[in-house]
Amino acid sequence: MSHLPYDTFREMLATKYPNCGHALWEPSPGGMYDSVKVGDVGFIRQGCFHRLFNVLLPGNHPSHQNFGVPEHHQQLHLNAPNHIHRGTEGTDDFCSRHVSLSRGRDIVHALGPDDDHQVTVSCPGRRGAMLSLPFPAQREDTVALGDFGRWIVKHIDRWFAFAENLGLGINRMQDIVLVTGRHCAKSWVNVAFSEGQREAEVSFEAQPSGASGVNIERRSVRGDVVLKLGPSGEVRMCQYQ
Repeated sequence: MSHLPYDTFREMLATKYPNCGHALWEPSPGGMYDSVKVGDVGFIRQGCFHRLFNVLLPGNHPSHQNFGVPEHHQQLHLNAPNHIHRGTEGTDDFCSRHVSLSRGRDIVHALGPDDDHQVTVSCPGRRGAMLSLPFPAQREDTVALGDFGRWIVKHIDRWFAFAENLGLGINRMQDIVLVTGRHCAKSWVNVAFSEGQREAEVSFEAQPSGASGVNIERRSVRGDVVLKLGPSGEVRMCQYQ
């Protein structure tokens, strides 16, 4: 069975890191909305999150002009207005099972823009995935998980009917997602490996640029592996829960 790279990426990382949310193959909202936020309700298709509406906002909020809101939309009012916990996720490589990684010099100890950082990732014969964050990511998570959990149980039937009526091809209730957290990163590297490639391998290089920028370049790809490089400089949503 053939697996598309965005499905492999999401499924393999979700299996290895079940408490870290969904890794998106295509983090950019594609001009349809500003950025994914806590409280967004939507679905994932072809590795991209598609936002429908936000439960923390009133029905007449300007961000709801695209799809509207479900009939009898109710805004979620939390007992703790300041419910977002913010922090920083350090530079890291998230590898699924069967994936091995080797690197040259550590980017943290790079001396300047000419001190390159080369990474080689391999996954012989198996499906696999890796998400690499060359710079720390900004993390936002709600502490009101109980309220969010009760809210989706109460309203999921209405949300699903709303999505069905929009004609978006949503035919499973479990495809509806309520965002409770997000990780935003300036740069990232997504890698997806297919099965049956004994010598599948990819190399890329992350070169620091200034105090907080990075230039990422693909060096080599061998076998059935797909490499997707994220932008530099602009903070975009990389991963959400």
